[in-house]
Amino acid sequence: MSFENWLRSQDHRDKSKEERWSRELYPWPVLAQVDCDERLFKRVQNIAVDDADFDVTVLWRKLQGPPHNSFKYRLRIESDGLGWQSRRYSDNFDLCSTPDGMFKTVFHAKKKKEQLLERAYCAFFDSRWQGVDSDRFRNLDVSRYLAASLVDKMVEAVWGQLDYYPSARLVGGASPMFASGEDLWIGYRFYSEGAHAWARKCAGQATRVVSLYFARTKYQFKTDLPEGAEVMSITDLDAMRLDGRYEDLIRVILRGLERPNRVDGLTDLDSIVRGQTPSSTVTVTDADVHEALAALERPCASKAELRYQLAAGVLLNRWIEDERRRGHIKRKKFYAFKETICHVSEWASESGLAGVSVWAEEVDKSKGPVLYVRMDGVDFSYHAIPCARDFLAPESGTPTWSGVRLKPIAPLVLEWARLRLPCRDGELSRNASTITQTERE
Repeated sequence: MSFENWLRSQDHRDKSKEERWSRELYPWPVLAQVDCDERLFKRVQNIAVDDADFDVTVLWRKLQGPPHNSFKYRLRIESDGLGWQSRRYSDNFDLCSTPDGMFKTVFHAKKKKEQLLERAYCAFFDSRWQGVDSDRFRNLDVSRYLAASLVDKMVEAVWGQLDYYPSARLVGGASPMFASGEDLWIGYRFYSEGAHAWARKCAGQATRVVSLYFARTKYQFKTDLPEGAEVMSITDLDAMRLDGRYEDLIRVILRGLERPNRVDGLTDLDSIVRGQTPSSTVTVTDADVHEALAALERPCASKAELRYQLAAGVLLNRWIEDERRRGHIKRKKFYAFKETICHVSEWASESGLAGVSVWAEEVDKSKGPVLYVRMDGVDFSYHAIPCARDFLAPESGTPTWSGVRLKPIAPLVLEWARLRLPCRDGELSRNASTITQTERE
């Protein structure tokens, strides 16, 4: 019993792509080990898969007459899961087989609207987070399902209605997810390395091959592409073609389905970032890095966006330093983000934004000038910014650095800046009473 065998059956032909994605995420290795001998009915079978323990009970068997001519087994699957890698189960599945015991199909016994993936889909796209059980929601299966659903919506918005490729898979596989004959193939992977590999593999099978990805791979890899193949981040596609329509949902995926819009801690964060409340050093997570790298791919045309990208630069500075201390010297390539900091700083200086000052100082001549950007009393500082010398001025003509070091608390700075971004409906995603009109511009 396997997903591959289910795909070979007639059962999948009339299923929607969402249904096929849902089926792909069934616990197939568990189902394959269930013993349906009637002597084991209503007895718990303990099955271990990838360090996760499952309790499976065959509750009953029924004979289905024409046109099915099959046996239906009701299975109860329960598991506490393993957090992100293996989700929790407390679900019933119906397994159907021929009278001689050959697998036909399997499906979830709950109504569609009661299933975890369907409830997660509704909460995700409607931004209804209050009723979501975080322990059940945050896992790899849900992430894969929602990521594919988001790509589906974005591809349709950009390229129109394309054919869903019949052999497409959520995990691996060489087939595209969407296609327009041999003119256009579109696929996606979560990481940029996988996206480049898929684009190279499929190049030449369609006139244009587009490979999308969510997160940048955090080490060096092969990025050359043959003619007709291109790789693009989901963030870039959203910013350039959809005016940032899905930026909040993309961020949820990048941060491992972390619930957005923590408004209750905004005042505390503001106090910490301004140096008014002490804080210990905060660890940088993969989710922080994914978010920061994606943030710097967005266009900068507002004060809120400038703040967010400067915060992303602080976090990447801190992450690269931490990684190099651990011996990962190749992380140095990510210092390319300093070009972006240069561009947004120049834009800020030329735009004359209220409450924003840009200047540079020669703190240590052997290391070059330090670039400072002050936003409403918060100072961002960076070494080795290409345009820093353009902002050098007589000492008497520059502000004085506040002395608050942001790198040790970089994840909090990123969160603080994110909470000041406007939502897509024009409202702020945080407690508006704590943000001045100047900060909103």
